[in-house]
Amino acid sequence: MSRTGTAGRPDVPPKAVAVGAILLAAIALLLPPWAVYLALVLPGEHVAPNWDVVWVGFDLALSALAAAALVALRRRSPWTPVLAGALAAALVCDAWFDVLTSTGDERVLAVALALLVELPVAAITAFVGVRSRWSVPGGQRP
Repeated sequence: MSRTGTAGRPDVPPKAVAVGAILLAAIALLLPPWAVYLALVLPGEHVAPNWDVVWVGFDLALSALAAAALVALRRRSPWTPVLAGALAAALVCDAWFDVLTSTGDERVLAVALALLVELPVAAITAFVGVRSRWSVPGGQRP
């Protein structure tokens, strides 16, 4: 039998909240110094094996996330906000890496695609995720 708190939402044990808060605080505090360290030691250029496989795989993952978010939305699943949020974040990452790993004329195209396609689609997807709170038990549609 599950317990419910205010607004009909399941209660989360206080210990789980405390552990989650500690984990998130550790990540928030430790990643900036790590990023500074990387900025100081990593080379400006690096040739990576399997570059083509990485980008094809990432684009297929974007496609799978979009399909999963669509199915969740059509079914009014409580997973809709999670999948839409993951897709929005992945689209922003795709734009970021496309722009920063391109050069010359490729960069012009990458910036154009980021501004005209990837970032607007990410914003729309995030909006859909936020507006689909109706699917969360106890959630209210804004």
